[in-house]
Amino acid sequence: MLMWPTMLASNLIDLYDVVHHAGGRPILVVEQLTLALGRHGLLLGPSGSGKTTLLHLLAGLLAPQQGNLSVLGHDLRAMGDAGRDRWRARHVGIIFQQLHLIAAVSIADNLRLARRLAGKGPDDEAVLQLLTRVGLADRANALPTDLSQGERQRVAVARALVNQPSILLADEPTSALDDGNCQTVIDLLVEQAELSGATLLVATHDRRLMSRLPVLLELARPMERVA
Repeated sequence: MLMWPTMLASNLIDLYDVVHHAGGRPILVVEQLTLALGRHGLLLGPSGSGKTTLLHLLAGLLAPQQGNLSVLGHDLRAMGDAGRDRWRARHVGIIFQQLHLIAAVSIADNLRLARRLAGKGPDDEAVLQLLTRVGLADRANALPTDLSQGERQRVAVARALVNQPSILLADEPTSALDDGNCQTVIDLLVEQAELSGATLLVATHDRRLMSRLPVLLELARPMERVA
């Protein structure tokens, strides 16, 4: 059974003067981002502004090369790769732009594998509970290739939540969708984050989402900032 943890940190995110480079040039420059627990929002910006890089930093997939970044009271720069991996497994759920579902196993096994990779024991009740919440309990034994794109997105949301994260990160979840499907996906993300007690952050250039979530940070391409 899912038991959502209570976090004690005063802010979910405290970020100051973060710069990240690739190929000898800055790909992300953020002076400040703070976010209280339980607040949802958007990281808005065009392609090339560093949105995905920022999500990867917040998830501990990357370490900031410059500046200070604390998430849930943990200094991610100081933790090291192995420490960030353990921390991410406990606290972060990620929905990538490419969903990365494992095609060879059922959608229920995709969720079970996510728990196993995080070092957590099997919990079929939690898996079924999440698939029920996203309307796919009757497809638990289906392969991802048997599902529609919308159904696969719902599986990705359930998989991101199966380890009871405190923060749910979504990378461009609606950019290729028409208005009706855009609304369906953002409704699902907000609903499931709130049911799970997770804070939702969406990185996007899709301004249609501004009617549902506040803009926490609007990024420009780094070279545009210094021009």
